[in-house]
Amino acid sequence: MTQTGARPNLRRSFLFVPGSEERKLAKAPALGADAVILDLEDGVAPARKGEARTLIRAFLQAQNGRAIEWLIRVNGFHTPYFEADLEASVRAGPDALVIPKVDSPELLQLVDGHLTGAEHASALPPGSLKLFALIESARGILNAPAIATATSRLVGLILGHVDLSVDLGIRPGRAGEGIVQHARCQLVMAARAAGMDAVDTICLNLQDHEGLRAEATQAAALGFTGKLAIHPAQVSIIHEAFTPSAEHVMRAERVLETWRQAEAEGRGVCTLDGELIERPVVEAERRVLERARQAGKL
Repeated sequence: MTQTGARPNLRRSFLFVPGSEERKLAKAPALGADAVILDLEDGVAPARKGEARTLIRAFLQAQNGRAIEWLIRVNGFHTPYFEADLEASVRAGPDALVIPKVDSPELLQLVDGHLTGAEHASALPPGSLKLFALIESARGILNAPAIATATSRLVGLILGHVDLSVDLGIRPGRAGEGIVQHARCQLVMAARAAGMDAVDTICLNLQDHEGLRAEATQAAALGFTGKLAIHPAQVSIIHEAFTPSAEHVMRAERVLETWRQAEAEGRGVCTLDGELIERPVVEAERRVLERARQAGKL
């Protein structure tokens, strides 16, 4: 049984694994992802939903002391599979659930209420199971700020740009193009304003590693904290984008050393290589060093 609420140092990569594929489940712990999303929704055919619930429960109950964060993506609240997914997921003991098709705070609150009942039935403390909201529609993007504060269970917003593109009537493409880029910015703002993780969408082309690298690098620059992956080969590329480089770490250390000297001299600002250094800059560089420590780079 996993420890509900436990989490690794960083949530850079979120790798989807179909819950109905026993062979892929067995490989999941060794794939290097920070978080693994065990899928009951799109990755599982309707006829195999029940089998997937059973496989996921058995799999998670065997994961003792793993550093990976285990998530389960259930089917949508308004589908005929939701209640069975919820009951099975609570019994399986993941770290969090991914709720798809979230387009309003009211929907997330309904999920919260059902989850509280399922926790009570399983003798678990109320609120112990956390949530990620998968935003996949224009309405969801516009409601993202309200969704982000809908329940204390929520720890992150995830962008699903494929369904969003369909909802907008456009062909799904690269995440950083057109109106989807605008949606990325809105989701980041909503998540970060609420103090939670912002998770970028998938890269559709499994063979386009350079395209993935560009998307992930741009996502990190926008303020996303992690990105979805649909193949194990994508994980290391995502980690590289969301982990401070050696050059960035060296720069952060130089900024902090320059700042310490300025403080010792009673100055409130200073310069380094011609760049103004003040307290907000210093705090940003401290976060860089903390992220590097969490990633094992310091």
